[in-house]
Amino acid sequence: MSAYLVVALDIRDPEAIANYRSKALPLVAKAGGRLIALDDAPLELEEWQATNMLIIEFPDVHAVRALFASPEYAPLARQRQAAAGSRIIVLRGV
Repeated sequence: MSAYLVVALDIRDPEAIANYRSKALPLVAKAGGRLIALDDAPLELEEWQATNMLIIEFPDVHAVRALFASPEYAPLARQRQAAAGSRIIVLRGV
């Protein structure tokens, strides 16, 4: 069953985030993920503020967990955390 990684970012350092994405998206693809939404001006309807949001579809929750646990992603996670506040969840598809 597909899983969807939903990320809300409050970007403090746009250049660092651009660099992060250039390195992270190939790892996402390697894990079977596919970027399906990216918005730098999300429409807030009810109390969800973010300067940037994205959704990535993965084959399943295990693929997301494997990516986040991988030694290749660990330094990128630290880079993202230094450059932006993050709220990240995984939703199971229907």
